[in-house]
Amino acid sequence: MIMEALRSFSLVVAIVLLGALLGGGLYESVVMAPNYRSNIPQSLDHVRQFFSVANPGNYFRVVAPATQITLLATLLLNWSVKSRRWWLIAAFVMSIGMDIITFTYHYPRNAILFSDPLNTPVEVLTVAAAEWMYANLVRCFLIVSAMFCTISAAMRRGFGVYQEN
Repeated sequence: MIMEALRSFSLVVAIVLLGALLGGGLYESVVMAPNYRSNIPQSLDHVRQFFSVANPGNYFRVVAPATQITLLATLLLNWSVKSRRWWLIAAFVMSIGMDIITFTYHYPRNAILFSDPLNTPVEVLTVAAAEWMYANLVRCFLIVSAMFCTISAAMRRGFGVYQEN
């Protein structure tokens, strides 16, 4: 009974954290990215000034690892439940994929857009901003997919009902 409650609770927390990542990612795509891409380099100068105290990384550097740790814990807690196992493995792998995209693709573009001197050619900045936005949509797709997998895992047994499948 207690173990099933922990399994169910971990699934709920994982879904909520994936929702938090999705909300942040969509906000970045819908609100922030269009501002990065308009009127370059002045827009990037304004963004840099605006991000002088905090930036989206302050949020994602907490929520993304918390989501991955929760997904891993959820996977471990639900490992014996075969009907949930593969859904949770898929969700966890997708969360790792999100970080791979972030570190290998977004961080170099973040450096170009937000750290390099603004005398970088406008064409380079424009391409980096567009690439950043499109890759962020891929990350959002991975988040939605991981959320679908986690919800699917949760639906495999129903919350609070123990039956091995």
